[in-house]
Amino acid sequence: MRRTALLVASVVVGMLIASPAAWAALVEAANWQMDETSGQMIDSSANHNGSPTDVLQTGSTYRFNGSTSRVAVRDTNDGLDPLEKDITLRASVRVTDEPMDDDSYDIVRKGFVGSRGGDYKMEIKRGANPTVGKLHCLFKGTEGKVDKVARHDIVDGRWHTLECIKRSNFVVARVDGKSYTKTGSAGSISNAKEVLVGAKKTNPFDDVFEGEMDFVSIDFSQ
Repeated sequence: MRRTALLVASVVVGMLIASPAAWAALVEAANWQMDETSGQMIDSSANHNGSPTDVLQTGSTYRFNGSTSRVAVRDTNDGLDPLEKDITLRASVRVTDEPMDDDSYDIVRKGFVGSRGGDYKMEIKRGANPTVGKLHCLFKGTEGKVDKVARHDIVDGRWHTLECIKRSNFVVARVDGKSYTKTGSAGSISNAKEVLVGAKKTNPFDDVFEGEMDFVSIDFSQ
């Protein structure tokens, strides 16, 4: 009976993901290519430039030190609140194959656990073995929280392309094209917080990313 239930659940998930409505076209809300050598982190798609602190800007990547590095992006026009729209967070990152210093490394987030209006985030979550870290995607809104941890270890010194995808009735954590899905609805997400790249918070510092990023982007459905 359990095997049958799991098979039915898998078929349902597959139907949801395969539905054309689930993959409607998205538009860029923010696209940070991280090509600068100094100054602001430029958003090539809109008005959401960021202010780096203690980040080494190499001209092709951003290097975060794991202790004080972060980029703050003010959401002055609520353009980074997806509301009920579909959302996809994307990033390319590299983390050295060494034990993680914290329980997670934040890549990009807007809001916190207690934020009014919900929150969303992409992070690397440390495993029981501190040298193992996995993509964790979380979306929380008016209908609840839906999150998913991918199975792939990405703390290995290699570049990885990551995606956190929220649709109306499921969430996908995707690593280098390999998808891990969880059904559920987060509902509408909107909060008054800034977007942080590379950290959870700064007072005190928490979940500060240690490694390199090549780009981060946020896409919403129209």
